[in-house]
Amino acid sequence: MATQVRMYTSRKTDKKIDMSLFDHDLEQLGSELNKLIDLYVEEKQKRIRFEKEQKRTIANMSHDFRTPLTSIIGYIQMASKDDVSEQERKELLETARRRAKTLEKLLNDFFELSLIESSDYPFRSEKLNVTKVTVDVLMSFYDLFQEKGKEATIDITDEEIFIIADESAVIRVMENLLTNALIHSDGNIIIVLEADENIVRFVVTNDAYSLTEQDVERLFDRFFIGDASRSRESTGLGLSIAKSLMEKMNGNLSAQLQSGQLSVRCEWRRCL
Repeated sequence: MATQVRMYTSRKTDKKIDMSLFDHDLEQLGSELNKLIDLYVEEKQKRIRFEKEQKRTIANMSHDFRTPLTSIIGYIQMASKDDVSEQERKELLETARRRAKTLEKLLNDFFELSLIESSDYPFRSEKLNVTKVTVDVLMSFYDLFQEKGKEATIDITDEEIFIIADESAVIRVMENLLTNALIHSDGNIIIVLEADENIVRFVVTNDAYSLTEQDVERLFDRFFIGDASRSRESTGLGLSIAKSLMEKMNGNLSAQLQSGQLSVRCEWRRCL
């Protein structure tokens, strides 16, 4: 057994411990060592995935920060030229200001995501009337729906439904899902709050004919934007933030594409 472990730790083999012993205690020891090897392999795979994710995140950050920053510098340089009229100067500076706000939002979203994923992120779990929270969030989005010329088909149960969750986190998740639908949908939006005996579901459905199944698999990845033509309206972090918050609340966030419609579904365990 010692020889086999030595062969494994020296990378000479990937084979686990073979056991054909008469001693029951030694067989148990070998079994536990094999479990330890399995844990080691699993942790190694997690570390490799984490390192790849970090590299991809840094590359995406570099691109997403550089693009608006380069644009801002360019507009400011053009506004500084002597042959630019006062009206043109104002327009250039206003464009630079809008790009700076986009960059500020990107930085704030990334900072928030980093905080959420840290182990010491403050989280307050309490019994929450999710029906009331949903109505309040939808009321706050009324003006945005009008501005975008979108209509929402709303199906919310009259029953008061309760979950154990952090209220500010639930609000942020709902806001991010609605914002994502408003930015990327070409049609109207369907919003549903429903519950059975055990599970509470908040579902936002919108037209997404340009999305593929591969896009849906990456939907919660950092910086992923399915519709590149609307990238200026989104940082690509909203759904990642929602996913992290749902995991913190022991909830589930998933997406499904069917007949050109994207449904993003939040699920919490119901509190009776």
